[in-house]
Amino acid sequence: MKVINDLGKFRKVVLWKNELPSHPKEADHELEISLQLTKPIVSENKELAVELKLPRNSSYYALLGLEFTPNQTSELRIKIKIKNSSDDLYDSELELNEEIYLGIPSEYANSIINSAKEVLLESSWQHSGSITFTLGAHSLIGSSEAVFSKVTKVLVALLENELSLGSSLSDRSIILSEMDK
Repeated sequence: MKVINDLGKFRKVVLWKNELPSHPKEADHELEISLQLTKPIVSENKELAVELKLPRNSSYYALLGLEFTPNQTSELRIKIKIKNSSDDLYDSELELNEEIYLGIPSEYANSIINSAKEVLLESSWQHSGSITFTLGAHSLIGSSEAVFSKVTKVLVALLENELSLGSSLSDRSIILSEMDK
């Protein structure tokens, strides 16, 4: 399911749930960390992607997608599939005036890992398994660590909501909450 939202203030987001936009599966290398969980919960597989366009300034575009795969351990592994070459173009539905390239460049990987870890620790995350950031797209001028940090926090918050039983928060309210932090 794909939903395009206008968040006001010239902010737009595209959200994919349980499907990801098509993307090359190969990566140059992976970055990985793990977190120990105190009370692990086994959940279900999830796929989410968020494409974010902010008001035009020095940092306004990112696309990031993840796959959550549960397991029966007491840890959460966070992985990023890094692809540094900028050969493949991404055809965004958002109105952009520059070329968008598929892949998560290594220059954004630490920002993604640190932001994911921060949100997971703040939320007392307990779903064991692995979160793999498999998909990304960036522009050479309009992307930065800051916008990838923002989209990571939105994605992890959406994933937590998806895995939480009985959560009544809408995707839009979660996205807006993370955007306004």
